[in-house]
Amino acid sequence: MSVFESITRKVSDTAKAAAKKSGELVEVTKLNMNISAEEDKIRKAYADIGKMVYNTYSKVGEVGEEYKGLCEAIKGYEEVIAETRQKILDLKNLKVCTGCGADLEQDILFCPKCGAKQ
Repeated sequence: MSVFESITRKVSDTAKAAAKKSGELVEVTKLNMNISAEEDKIRKAYADIGKMVYNTYSKVGEVGEEYKGLCEAIKGYEEVIAETRQKILDLKNLKVCTGCGADLEQDILFCPKCGAKQ
């Protein structure tokens, strides 16, 4: 076997090993992406469960004791958000349409978007 054939064989073996490792890396990456997608589905399901519990609390006023504290905290967060939004409207000298929720000038009597009386 000549030196050239020996070098060619070593390069070929190295290329095959690199291709194999590259293929494994691609496959592992795909599998990790699948895991992440499934974990995202779980997080969404958790959020949906939480929304259902909170909607029950909002409508009925009662949920299990283990959820009550969290629901009250969410209600408090929503109140802070509403107050902060109102401050922004006050700073901009605007009001919110009672019909469609659009931002309106304070002196407007009818909403130009939905026609609701203000």
